[in-house]
This record gives sequence, structure tokens and C-alpha cells, in this order.
Amino acid sequence: MPAILIIEDEHALGTALSFAVRRGGHIPTLVASGQAGLQALKQQSFDAVVLDIGLPDVSGLKVLEKLREKSAALPVLVITAHATLDHAISAQKLGATQYLTKPLDLRQFEHTLSALISKGVPLAPSGPPPTVKAATLIGAAPCLQEVFVGIARACAGDVPALITGATGTGKSLAAAVIHAHGLRSAQPLKSLECARVKDASALDKALNEMAKGTLVLEEITQLPTESQIRLAAWLAEPPAHHARLLATTSADPREAVTTGTLRAELFYAFSTLTIPLPPLRERAGDISALSSYFLGIKGGSAAEIKPPALTALQAYDWPGNVRELRHVLDYAASVRRGGPIFLSHLPSHVSAMARDPAITPTSGELDSTLERWLTSQLGTGADLPSYDALLDHVEAAMLRHLLNRFENKPTHLAASLRMNRATLRQKLRRAGLQRDEEA
Repeated sequence: MPAILIIEDEHALGTALSFAVRRGGHIPTLVASGQAGLQALKQQSFDAVVLDIGLPDVSGLKVLEKLREKSAALPVLVITAHATLDHAISAQKLGATQYLTKPLDLRQFEHTLSALISKGVPLAPSGPPPTVKAATLIGAAPCLQEVFVGIARACAGDVPALITGATGTGKSLAAAVIHAHGLRSAQPLKSLECARVKDASALDKALNEMAKGTLVLEEITQLPTESQIRLAAWLAEPPAHHARLLATTSADPREAVTTGTLRAELFYAFSTLTIPLPPLRERAGDISALSSYFLGIKGGSAAEIKPPALTALQAYDWPGNVRELRHVLDYAASVRRGGPIFLSHLPSHVSAMARDPAITPTSGELDSTLERWLTSQLGTGADLPSYDALLDHVEAAMLRHLLNRFENKPTHLAASLRMNRATLRQKLRRAGLQRDEEA
């Protein structure tokens, strides 16, 4: 029976992972620190390793680096509560075989672990951790975690990738991040607007010019049919020296195949690695960090945004997404004359989202988020949810984010909250954040 080493310091989660490993017909060994994990690897042979990044004594990434010095082929499944872009890319470049984010779906965990052992999933190329590059994505919203994982996988390989999302969500920036941290970072990066391609010869020219670099096909659904057929054939049998291809689209690619604006054979060539970028309205919590970044670029240092102005920014729907946010902040920076940004410095259609400018909220982000959520829950007011039902929703969301901050470790969270562990686990189970088998 395959032997699995689990390096996880949270006892409850480690026990749940051990249970899942046994259910898959494997033999688990559970240790609670990075040093204990490295020592176990010296004393025994394992068929796979499950490695948490947030360990008490040493970073899981450091453990992965030391592990790879001893064994380049041992499958390693990295798990983390905070899937930042740097974490995801570093894990892939240091040789993580697979990467999952918390809270874990144990069924998905079992399936992934089984695939590592039985199918020998290819390793990502190992190497030194990436250096910080100019191209990066800012944010920590939960909806970005899978984006970071997808970008990390794109950085570790050389296969075509498709980046989807509404206009202004940052598709071109994501492509630049993939190139900057990818295998061809020393080679040139070029974008080709597919709407400007008139015939297949123009596409051939671009492919030949970028034989060693990365070519980004902007809005691939706008590529003429003849060129799509040519590109699909090229991808089926690429030359020995060929460009790394990344494609973007603001359309739903499957719908585009149905309507005929995207050739099915071309879609299938790119769809094996698809990275969907969420709209800004789904990551309002990132607006503060994004605003500080954009204002820092504009004025040399980040300007203070007064709470009513931040409330308005977070309550606005942002149909133009991050690109529209940057234009709004450019305008605000031009009229603030070096001081803080007040509500009056925002365009009228944005400032109108602050219902009462005289109110200074304790947390602009919290109030704006609650305002949007309550509006969606209360509707017209005909059938109001009960107060207890509303409170259960809020508590479940709060517990989910607190778990993320404490690396999905209820024991540590209970101690920090000064709450009885049994009480916390009861709340987690009621919120659907912990299964009985995890307890």
C-alpha cells in the first residue's frame, strides 16, 4: 500500500487528511512541523507528500525546496489557506506537483492524491524562487485564488493558455505576469490585436517573428475564420522552434463556439488551461489596495481616501472593471491637489453611491459590502428574511474569512478569539465550514 507523508500542524485538519488517505487505501504518516517532515523523509520512503505552506517552524516552501534537493520525482501536493500569486508561482517553480487551496474539499483532495500516485502527474520544472517583476496582480479576494493557481500553472509550463474575463478585468496584465515569471521571460513579449489581422499571412508573420518569445492573441474570437483554421493547424503540429501562445477573450468562449465566432478546434487547443478573471464587483474588498497602488503610480505616494469616498468606490458596480477604477482615480488625483481624496473628488456617478456623505463609517469596506448584500437580500421588502437567518449568513461569511486568516486551523482561531473550541466547532459545522469527519 502506498505510504503518504502529511505535514500539517493543525491537528483537526491533519486528522481529516489522514482519514481521507486511509479511505483511499493508503497509509498516512502525520507530522506537525517542517523539521519533523524532513526527518521523516530521511527515515522512511514515501510515495507522496501532502505539504501545508503555513507551518509553525519553517515555511512549507522552504521544506519543498529542501525536499527537492533530495528527490526530484517524489509527488508533492501543496495546500495553503492564502493562495497569493507569489505563493502559487513559487510552489510551482520549486517543484510542487499539484496545488490546492483551503478550505479543502476532501473528495477533491482524495481524487488529486490518487491521480498523483497512480498516473504520475508531471512535475513542474524546479528552479530558484521567482524574483519580483513589474508585472503583478494586486488583490487577495477569495475569487482570485483559483486565478493565482491557474497563472502559476501557466508559468510552470509552455502550453497555450486562454485568459477570459470582461473588458477591463486585467487579461493583458495576466498574460504579462505569465510571461514575466514563465520559461521564456528572457525572450520578447508581443501582443497581436486579432481584429487587425486581415489574412493568414499576417498571422504567419507574427508567429515567425516570435519563434522564441511569447505571443498574446488579444480577443481571439475576433480572428478571421481563415486565420483561426490556420492557427489550429499550426497548434496541432507546431514547428521545432515556436512561440508560446496566450489568448484573451472577453466573450464566453463556449458560447462563441456555438455562435461560430470561435472555431471549435481552436478552442479545444487553448481550453486545457483556462484562466477566468472575475469582475471587479466580485472583489470589492480589493478596491482599497488597488486604489493605493494606482494613486501611488499617479502621484508618487498613495493618497489617503476618506471613508465616504471609499464606501462609494466599493458600492459602485464598475462595469468597466479595474480599467475604469484606474481612470476614476486618475481623475480624483488630478482634482485633489495633493490632499486626501474626498467624496467630492469622485465623478458624480460614483459619488452618488454614498447615500449619506455625512456619515463616516467605521469601516468603509464593511459598510459598503453590507449595503450591497442587504440590498440583494431584502429586495422589495415583501418577504423579508428573519433576523436570525441574516445573522447566520453574516456569521458564516465572517467565520470563513477568519479561518482563512488562521490557515484553516480552528484550534488557533479559537485561542485568538478566546472562544471555547467546542463552541467554535459547533458554529463551523452549523455554517457548513467543517464536516463531522474533520472534527
